[in-house]
Formats: sequence, C-alpha cells, structure tokens
Amino acid sequence: MKNERLLKIIIIALLFAIIIWFGLRPLFTGTSLKNYIGIGREDLDLDVDEYSTIVIGSDPEGVASALACARTGVKTLLITADKDLGGYFKKSMIAEIHPQQTIASKGKVILNKGIYEEIFGSFKLGFTGEDYEKAAQKLAESEENLDVIYDSMVLDVKLKGERVTSILVQQTDGVHRYRARNFIDATRDGDLLMLCNTPYFKGSEDVGLKDTYAPLKFNFKISGVDTEALKKVKKTTAFVDEFQLVLLAYQRVNANTKILSPSFIILNDNELVISGLEVFGVNVENQQEITEAYASAEEEAIMLTAYLKNVLAAFKDCTYKASPESFFIPEYRHFEGRYRLAVSDILENRNFKEKIALCSEAVDAGKFADKNVDYIVTKPVVYSIPLGSIIPSNLDNVMMTGAKASFASLAATSAGSLPTRITVGEAAGLVSSFSCIHDKTPAELLDSEEELKALNKYLTRGNIELMDFSESIMIPETDQKLSDHWAYGYVKELAEWGLIAGGGKNDFKLDYKASQELLAVLLKNAIIKIVPEAYHMELDKKLENYERREMLTGETAAMIVLDILGIPSEPNKALDALLGQGVLPAQLTGRLKKEDPVTMDVIYGLAVETVNKMGR
Repeated sequence: MKNERLLKIIIIALLFAIIIWFGLRPLFTGTSLKNYIGIGREDLDLDVDEYSTIVIGSDPEGVASALACARTGVKTLLITADKDLGGYFKKSMIAEIHPQQTIASKGKVILNKGIYEEIFGSFKLGFTGEDYEKAAQKLAESEENLDVIYDSMVLDVKLKGERVTSILVQQTDGVHRYRARNFIDATRDGDLLMLCNTPYFKGSEDVGLKDTYAPLKFNFKISGVDTEALKKVKKTTAFVDEFQLVLLAYQRVNANTKILSPSFIILNDNELVISGLEVFGVNVENQQEITEAYASAEEEAIMLTAYLKNVLAAFKDCTYKASPESFFIPEYRHFEGRYRLAVSDILENRNFKEKIALCSEAVDAGKFADKNVDYIVTKPVVYSIPLGSIIPSNLDNVMMTGAKASFASLAATSAGSLPTRITVGEAAGLVSSFSCIHDKTPAELLDSEEELKALNKYLTRGNIELMDFSESIMIPETDQKLSDHWAYGYVKELAEWGLIAGGGKNDFKLDYKASQELLAVLLKNAIIKIVPEAYHMELDKKLENYERREMLTGETAAMIVLDILGIPSEPNKALDALLGQGVLPAQLTGRLKKEDPVTMDVIYGLAVETVNKMGR
C-alpha cells in the first residue's frame, strides 16, 4: 500500500515537472510567449544590438520613460548625449518642483505619482541638481533590463514605411546601429523626429508670432544667507506682501529681463537658489542671442543679490555663488502629432478616452508680456492629455515627450509643465511595453476602443492617475458654466490666441463695462496675430486714436468697427449703419445700444467678428 502511494507521488511529481518544463516554462521564456505577443521574443531573447524600446534623451521625462518600460521586463536602451542623467535639473539649477493636484468631484487628487514620487518624494525642502542626478542614476542602475549609453548622438535612421526600424548612433568607441520595436524621443529639440522629417512649427508661430518663444529661465545660487531667519519670516503672511514691495522697488539693469513670482529654495544652513529671473525676446535658434541673454541674466542676478543684501535682514551677509550651466529653455519646436492639444481642450477640462496623464497647470501667456505681471489665460480644474498628442503624425512606432509634443504653443505651457512631462514620460514607457505585448504599434492602439480601455487599466496599474471626471469652469460669483454663456465661442477663440486672460480664477470680466482703449487694444493685437497681412501703419494710427480711457458706448463701438473695416458712416449714425448694413452678425450687434455702456462679452464678440471680416 505504501509502495503504491509512493509510486503515485513519484508519478504526480514527474507529471508536474513535465508540465513545468514543457508547458509553463515556454510561456515565460520562448515559444508560447512568442505566439501570444507575436513579436519573435523581441522582449526576452534579443540580439545584442536589439531592444524592445529605445529612449533617446535623458532629461527627466526620458529617464521616466526608460525606467517605466524596463520595469515591465522588456529590454530597454536609454541613449543620452550627456555624461550623466542630471538633465535640465542639473544644467539649469532647478531646485524645486511640486506635484500637481486638483480638487475635483472626487476630492483632492494628486496627479503625479509613480516615478515622480520615487525621485522627488524623498527630497526635503530644496534639492540640488546633483541630488537629482544621484537619484536618477540609482534608479537606472537598479533596472536589469535597462542599458544606458552616454556621450552619444543619433546620426541616422532607417525607416520602413511609417516605422523606424533602426538608428545609427555615434558613441565614444565608434558608430553602432541599434534596432528596436518602439522609439521614444525625449530630447529637447526632437533629434529623432528631425531625422524622420516630422512636421513642426517653432515657438509661437501657431499664434501668428514668428521667432517668439517663452522667456528663458535663469536660476542662481547665493550663499551667506540666514536661512533660519528666512524660514521664520516666510511663515508669516506679511512676508509675501513685504517681498512684493521689495521687488517693485528694484530697478532692473537690463530691459529684456523680468523677475516674476520668484522663489527662495533653501538648500542648507546658508545657501539657497533663487528662481523667477527670466529673459524674454530671445530667439532660441540664434546661439549669439542666447549667449548675450545669458550675460544679461547673470548681470541681473548679481545686481539683484546686491540689492537683497541691502534691503532684507536675512540677506545682509549674502554673496553671489554660482550661475547655472545653461538656461532652462521651455520651448523650441512643437511637432505635429495625431492630435494637437488646444487651449480650448484645457479651458473645457477635456476628459479624452485615450488619456495617458492628467494635468491641472495654468495656461501661461507670459511670453507675450515684458513686465513683471502674471498673464494666465486659464486655470483648469483638471484635464487629460491624449495619446495622440505624443504620437508623431508620420511615425507609427515613435512617441515624443516634453513640451515639443503635439500641443498648441500656449497649451504647451500647461501640458509641458515639469511634473506633467515626467508623468507623460512614464506613461510613454508603459504604452511602449503595452503595444509590444499586444503586437501593435502605439499608433494602431488609437484605432481600437477595446485596446484603449485595456491601456487605461494598464496605465492605472502602473500608478498613472487616470480618474474619470466631469468638470467645468464656472463664471465667478454665478452658478453658470462658462461654456453655457452666449459669448463662450468668442472667449474660446480669443483664449486660443492668448489674447485674453481669465487669470487663476478664470474671470474673463464678462459683465465688466469696457473702455474705448480696451476695444482698440484688443482689436490691434487680434489683427496682428490672426490676420497680420491686414495690419499696416495707417490702421495702427486709426486704432491709436481710440486708445482713450473713456467709457465705450454702442455708438462709439460701432464707429471703431466701421472705421477699421473702411466703411464710411455719418456722424452719430455709426450704430445705425452697422445694424443696417449687416456687417456683423445681428445676434451680436443687437446687443449694442447707442448711449449704453458696452460690456466685455460684447467686446470679445466685436473683436472676433471684425477680424474674421477682415480675413475674408
């Protein structure tokens, strides 16, 4: 009896071993997995020069992409032109970053988790570029499926239809070719995308302004600060008001610099980094301009340090210690994707079904202002970034991260914010892995609703926050949704061009009684951006004549519009002429009353319709 039982146990053990060896083992190491994902074991048993995913660029979003992809078990390569993984945090002395959050219908939600938390969650107060570099390096070295190549650049690409099949890389030991299923371009300038001739526009060209870019950011370090005293005064509400007064009294040395919302990031007992110094009007394609701007910024930083030394007690013994290796350049090229994220998407808190990340950052049109003033177009509750915005229009197996992705240039000031870059980078790495598992390119995922649902679950399991939401911007002090207001179409169009600003409270002053100056200035800026071919000096002089801070009436508004359109009218009969000739839509002009004041909602409509008339 005992022998029979022993024999049964031996037989069962043998059967179990056979199942493991011939059944489950192939599932994880070869044939079965190959048949399941249909990629010839590219993720498990690749040649030395083959990878599942190749990430190019080691700025934080590139590091996040590479880490996320490698952690799913696929063979990943990160290629960087730098000697380390410090990226722009180290080069530009960025010493502070905060996760975005939203107060939505589900309550307070943190939007940046995962790798973002792993890197920055351990930092207390301020951190140095070296701190960030060490953290990124440690994470990269811990991933057995991740290879990193330093001091290297991509020279050439091979394409098969709309797929990149391989890249040629210049390394310190020579030129090598690498193949991959998917590629992620995480470089600032879109190095891979340029080699693939992906269409793009530069700076603010999409809003009618050539060679106009976001201000360059210059952070700098000072020492000898009584940081304990600074910590104490920063806790008081009076500190903010006092410091703003101090800044107002400061006289800029260089006309092309501005200091907006500066921050003191305390590093240790006597050192801190000051952020908020910017240089505007710099063409980032012109290296000479960048060099001159850097000299201006450094001079301004030194003078500001001397000023603070004389006016704030905590700074009385301070000295200027260090400049950054380079500016932080927020934008350069904006590449065309399968979907271009618009300001209206942010204004409407869009919840895309193909979302890969969430964002709540404001849309900032500060690049159009040369003064120390905030110019916030809109502040969303929360919106989503769609997968189509990181897939190039001409490439199926490539993704792009950072502000260069397919965003309108103003939308990029929000969607290209630092925390969002990192989260989108992580999502791109997970998308790459998911596409391999399902034997589809990232572009092919867009065509399948079922695949997108599965991708959403996959990203959520990967710790990407992708809650569903339904949020609207409300008109301040009312219960009305902005999108339900009769003038919303005009607000949306002007916001897309960065011509109006609702500020952090999304107050577009719809019921505000306007002046002649407001209509004249709005018309001038709208013509310059939307129909620049219609703008000329004679028109400028006409508009300048109306730049008066006098109440705008229906009659005067009609006179300005007709004058700009070159339509004559008799004295005191402009409104009659505007209404009688049907120059603009009746549902708009019908809101004008001869002697009554005109409100901003009507001004928005007049500006849009007048410019549209000029463009026909």
